[in-house]
Amino acid sequence: MKKIEKGKAFIEDHLDTFQCPVCASPFNTLEGYQLTCLKHHQFDLSKKGTLHFLLKPVQSEYTRDMLLSRQRIAQSGFWHPLLDTIYERIVKPDGFHLDVGSGEGYHSHYLKTAGLSGPIIAFDISKEGVNLGAATYDDLFFMVADLAQSPFAPDSFDTILNILSPSNYQEFKRILKPGGQVIKVVPGKDYLKELRQLVKSEDKDYSNERVVRKFAEHYPNYQEIPVRYSVSLDDSQIEDFVNMTPLGWHLKEDAYIKHMLQTITVDLIILEGISD
Repeated sequence: MKKIEKGKAFIEDHLDTFQCPVCASPFNTLEGYQLTCLKHHQFDLSKKGTLHFLLKPVQSEYTRDMLLSRQRIAQSGFWHPLLDTIYERIVKPDGFHLDVGSGEGYHSHYLKTAGLSGPIIAFDISKEGVNLGAATYDDLFFMVADLAQSPFAPDSFDTILNILSPSNYQEFKRILKPGGQVIKVVPGKDYLKELRQLVKSEDKDYSNERVVRKFAEHYPNYQEIPVRYSVSLDDSQIEDFVNMTPLGWHLKEDAYIKHMLQTITVDLIILEGISD
């Protein structure tokens, strides 16, 4: 089946999940490959089987080269211990899942192959990221969208994944089903400490206190699950690692930098909350 046909079939099966980001009206028709809401705003399904819901152009520092580096690092297993822990925490694996700020979608793809049986929508503000994801993974539905002007109907999702990306808790509460689960991942104090030490960035001594406190305001009974491990990188992976994050963009690779980045500390906190 062509990607556009597969995307159309997904929308037909889940039409009630979407709402117009312009006027918040439901979408009532899908004719050909065009979605139309009750107030006649229209959005077209792309040949890649994706939907583009952004209402204005967005400047993104995420280039295709950067996203390819991220993809290769992800596919090498860099995130697997984190994702294995997340999978174990998902309350309703057969529910409807949303990956907020999905990038090129590897996290959700891995969870799907691990056994997550419910449908997953992966969306990001980066068109390049969504296009790369749609070209790579067939088990997700990809969209370009902005969480501030969300194209989702109320009470749509059982799980929201929010992995190292911005949050909008009012929107999370609106689109989660009652009893739905938010899984947010934030850096720990030693996250990528080897790279932070090299670039001497202002945030090399990162504190997640403000982010955790904000999460706790919205989910007072939240749980906090630490995940910490080390990853060994070869020379080609070091090049991708430096390229995949803005922290490394101004580093000039040399033997010293490669030596310092042979082993990377991944220090993360999973924040888990349940919607009212």
